[in-house]
Order: sequence, then C-alpha cells, then structure tokens
Amino acid sequence: MKRIISIVLFLGIATSGCLGDSPYDPQAKCGTPTNLTFEKGSNTLAWNMNTMGEGYYEVQYGESGFSLGNGTTVVTYKNSYSLPLYQNNKYDLYVRKNCGTANGRSNWAGPVSVLASSTTTCVKPGYATYSKTTSSALSSTFDATVSWENDGMSAYETVLTTSSAPPASGQLAVTGQKAVYTGLSKTVNYNFFVRKKCADNTFSGFYGPYPIQWN
Repeated sequence: MKRIISIVLFLGIATSGCLGDSPYDPQAKCGTPTNLTFEKGSNTLAWNMNTMGEGYYEVQYGESGFSLGNGTTVVTYKNSYSLPLYQNNKYDLYVRKNCGTANGRSNWAGPVSVLASSTTTCVKPGYATYSKTTSSALSSTFDATVSWENDGMSAYETVLTTSSAPPASGQLAVTGQKAVYTGLSKTVNYNFFVRKKCADNTFSGFYGPYPIQWN
C-alpha cells in the first residue's frame, strides 16, 4: 500500500511540474503579456512589454463571448493597439506574444471585456516591414513585399516613391493585402507610405517615409 501511494504522489508532482510557466512548458520560452488595460477614449488595448523571447504581439478581438480562433487577429510590434471598435458594442479582447519558430507563442492573456463608449477615431498605421528577393546576385533589380499595421477591417492606400515628402494620394490596397513591388533598382533608395481609409471615406495621415532598399 505504501509503495502505491508513493507512485501516485510522484505522478502528481510530475504532472504539476508540466503546467503553467514551468521550464517544461514550451510556451514558457515566450512570456505571456500581463497587466492588460483598456483606454476607452481611443479604444486602445495595452499591456506590459515582455522581454522574454524576441518577436511581436497578436491581438484577437470580437463580439463578447466569441471563441478564440473565431475573432479578428491583428499584429503589432508595440505593446498597445487602437482597435476599430464601434460605440455601444460589447467586445472581448485577448493578446499573446509570438516569439517566432524556435520559441513559439505565449498563452493568450485575457479576455478584457469592454463596452465601447465611442467609435474608434481614424488612426494612421504605426509601423511597416518588408522582405526582399532577387532572381540572382548579378541581377540589377529586386522585388519587395511590404506589410504594415493592419486592423483587419479597414482599407489602406499605399505609395512607393523616391521622395521623402508625404504624397497627396496613393493606390488602394484590399483589406489585409500586402503591397508587392517588382523590378526595383538595387541602386535606388525608395520610400514607402501607407494611410488608413476611415469609415467616413476620409483618410488618416500617412505613415512614412519608410525606407526600402537593397543594401
């Protein structure tokens, strides 16, 4: 009887050691965001920046009571995000960290359940990033694929130019679509601009100039 009890106790200890943020949990390599707060005036979800694991954050939101995986997901490299919420609607908000292929994703933090007291103002994108490819090292041109802070709902206008001055207008990008530029010269420095199309058909200010170049 004593031997059986010892085995049960051992298994209980081993099981408890695999839960939460223990070293045996793969998600422990990517710290879960903490201290989630919501600013009603700007419909901004914010959280503590976690230095455990490099990467970015994924915010998922939807109508109150939605199941994770069925909401709208947006990505940000900051520790806050102004969500496109509508006045008097109830929402659940979650956030987790994505630490890349090696360290995976953290657990979801949340939900923060809110009643939006105002419709989100039209806020310009906060960042952009790009990847580049070329057909060969000897080629004089390259291709660039640009993505930006996207709320998952709005349309955006994008511009690629050699000027550093904000443009007057741009090309409309479908919601969630990346901008792909081909045949760019490896010897030319380009600047990317992007702005959000608002619900009343006006536009935010342009984010940019964001430099794009081969070297």
